[in-house]
Amino acid sequence: MIRKEIIMRKTGRATGALLLTCLLSLLLSGCAQTVTHLISPDETYEKEGTAYSDTSFRDNDSLYENDEAEVLTLYLTVGQGNEEEGTNHTWTEINSRSVGWYEEHGMTPWSCEAGLQVGDENGPVEGEFGYGELSANATIRVRGENSSEQHQKSYRIDIKNGKGEWEDQETIVLNKCVSDPLRFTNLLSYKLLQNIPQLVSVRTRLVHLYVKDKTEGLDGKFVDYGLYTQIEQVNGTWLNNHGFDRDGQLYKADGFDWQRHEDVLCLATDSRFDQAAFEEYLEIKGGDDHTKLLELLEAVNDESVTAGELLEKYFDQENLAYWMAFQLLTGNAAAGELSYYLYSPQSSDKWFFLSWDHDRAFSREYDRLRGETRAQWTDGITAFTDAVLFRKMLQDEGFLAALHEAVETLRTQYLTEEQIRELVDEYRTLAEPYVYALPDRLYARVDQETYDILADSAAEEVDENYRLFQESLEKPWPFHILDPVASGDGSGTYVLQWEDSYTPDGSVTYTVEIDEDFSFSSPVVSQQTKETSLQASLGPGQYFVRVTAENTAGSSQQAFEFYNSENDGTIYGVLCFYVFDDGTVAASRFAEE
Repeated sequence: MIRKEIIMRKTGRATGALLLTCLLSLLLSGCAQTVTHLISPDETYEKEGTAYSDTSFRDNDSLYENDEAEVLTLYLTVGQGNEEEGTNHTWTEINSRSVGWYEEHGMTPWSCEAGLQVGDENGPVEGEFGYGELSANATIRVRGENSSEQHQKSYRIDIKNGKGEWEDQETIVLNKCVSDPLRFTNLLSYKLLQNIPQLVSVRTRLVHLYVKDKTEGLDGKFVDYGLYTQIEQVNGTWLNNHGFDRDGQLYKADGFDWQRHEDVLCLATDSRFDQAAFEEYLEIKGGDDHTKLLELLEAVNDESVTAGELLEKYFDQENLAYWMAFQLLTGNAAAGELSYYLYSPQSSDKWFFLSWDHDRAFSREYDRLRGETRAQWTDGITAFTDAVLFRKMLQDEGFLAALHEAVETLRTQYLTEEQIRELVDEYRTLAEPYVYALPDRLYARVDQETYDILADSAAEEVDENYRLFQESLEKPWPFHILDPVASGDGSGTYVLQWEDSYTPDGSVTYTVEIDEDFSFSSPVVSQQTKETSLQASLGPGQYFVRVTAENTAGSSQQAFEFYNSENDGTIYGVLCFYVFDDGTVAASRFAEE
């Protein structure tokens, strides 16, 4: 026992000496590490709020880290499913009806089963989605109200429950983008959005699609369907993947003017609720409790609630300003009514804008080449002024200052000619070979020479749109011409009325012309007034009224109305109306094509 104790003591002394020698060596060599406390003795406990913020809308940038410029190849084998799931249709049936037809008949679009496989031009690739799959792993149907009326269709593919996900997505949207002569404008727009910190985007890429039809017992070869743009579907999965509340409120704007529409936009528990009618304005993509939305619309349409109060409680000024600035600079003229999603997390009253559908972006040169004219009010901020919300915001000095700042930041940092040209050159290299090969060559909007002109000019359009934005700030705003009404005294006198046109200097003069021809070469009435109505004596017949607003600076503006002529195209700023033999009068209004 004594010997053992002596040995342990000696061992301990030796170990201690060794440790002391190592420590001295480290100190002398300058390699010693300073020992610090994890929690300081005088630790402060000041707080700066939660790590989660429901008042910011920042994207998950890591989703785009592996976003390579390439064309992905997809293989679809389609077959008939069963009646219970609604997939008992042939591929011919699927492609024979437009989305509008289904809506008119109150039906869900037909679908069929599909085997989806991801690969390359040699076939499915091992390790990719669907490789080795022998049974249907998805369903497919046509999508897009306008695109589904074209010969070349756009499609929606839904991966079946239990069949996994492709790149964290259960729904795959394939857009044919037939109205886009370049076939990569949406891809370009979303890529630009991905680089802007103040905005959010979606994942998107070009896809080469092959389809084998087995719905009628055939077992032939895969048919080349050409080039598509795959766009990440905005839904609960998108919210979750991008770091947002997947159970928040989510709506897609479609012809939405931000008016209250009490008879249609109501709670799902209301006896008046009709989802199809509701979705004529806002497509429901989130939960079915619309309480927050209706509260928002009440506030927007309350004239006593200012833009500043709306921004403080319901909107994020940076998000709204940058979203609007992006549409202005890319020339996406339809953005005032279409082309965006509205999202609100459960824990906040705030609503955020997500840009969507950029088919009309970078399209000015294409319109010029086709001889198409745009309505004067589609340039600059006036493109947004037919909606109640945007009218309020654009009359607020604080928001206008934020919009100016957003426009300048985007123009000088994220939408420069050099940046856009670099992306355009990259994407045209990928897309052009498909556009001018079968089958897409049959439906190409322009020849290859014109394609090059359009691609080369896209980068220059931001500067043109910036100039038009600046000019629009000085112009009167567009307004609506109201339906003429008979005076009611049998005298053949009719009252023409129109809305006020807002202008920064507050003074507007209206030039009113009425003619039996839309050329207005020999008007029966030509008068200037500061009022918003006048009376005119008219006999039976067809008439056209044109009202033009002009401010003291000499800038003028058209009305929102237009007339579609058979031979001369669209005549903007004009309302057509008829006076009948019995003295009644009726306006003829046209829808956008």
